Amino acid sequence: MHDLIIIGGGPAGITAGLYAARYKLDTVLIEKAAFAGGQLLKTSLIENFPGFDEPVNGYELAIKMEKQAVRFGLEVKKETVKKIELSEKVKKVKTENGNDYEAKTLIIATGSDPRMLGVPGEKEFYGRGVSYCGTCDAPFFKDKITAVIGGGNTAAEEALHIAKYCSKVYVIHRRDELRADKVLQEKVLAEKNIEIVWDTILKKIDFNNPEGRRIIVFNKKTNKEKKIKVDGVFIFIGLNPNTALFKGQVDLTEDGFIAQKPGEMMKTNIPGVFAAGDVRDKDLRQIVNAAGDGATAAFEANKYLAEHNV
Repeated sequence: MHDLIIIGGGPAGITAGLYAARYKLDTVLIEKAAFAGGQLLKTSLIENFPGFDEPVNGYELAIKMEKQAVRFGLEVKKETVKKIELSEKVKKVKTENGNDYEAKTLIIATGSDPRMLGVPGEKEFYGRGVSYCGTCDAPFFKDKITAVIGGGNTAAEEALHIAKYCSKVYVIHRRDELRADKVLQEKVLAEKNIEIVWDTILKKIDFNNPEGRRIIVFNKKTNKEKKIKVDGVFIFIGLNPNTALFKGQVDLTEDGFIAQKPGEMMKTNIPGVFAAGDVRDKDLRQIVNAAGDGATAAFEANKYLAEHNV
């Protein structure tokens, strides 16, 4: 019987494990990938994480975070969770390896994945010109030309942010009007270095072209393809939270994120079960605040164990 099980080894889960180990809680972290780190492993360079004078490689940061947590006593298991049972006082987790784990508390830190378009070149250049985070990667495209794919609030907000760095930003949208809030639409339309390409879908990201990087788009009204020279592509068509395991047990939003009330400090609707990082319903998804979520979730789990004398 463990004090705490953490499911997910991204920045939130690893930080939760680090803090839990320092609280001297008997903690096991279960991560399905061969290496902990989550989305960090797919990020080439990070320059907005505190403590680094130069941009740090995501893989290297992930390895450092895991080693630090293990040094303090965190037990890490590289297994895929198959089934969970959270309704009873003892939380139960079964993995595909046939192993069973039990704990008094549990932290969900399974994260979310960017929704991908599935166009040629997208996977190949993920982290090498294709990004799903303007806040993270816009500075790498200073004075360059980029394209933003999407037309909702996130796409509009990120396009405005990216435009602060880039000489030109194309917003590629499949409809003839943006879906973003009117206030955001007005700001995007007023931005001098943003050009909206209406009624258009992305067909291919062609960054191996000897004549220079470009994308190929298709206009649905004219039925014509067009090549646009860009240095990078930012895709904002939504996120897929990794919450399938928890449906029917943990309260979720309409979009599938773990629902939490303001001020609830990472608590879910189930006593002793907490959520941290990109899996929960929130506005900002960054490495630094995922780590903050993890620290808070571990603090709350430790507090729960003390108050309930379990």
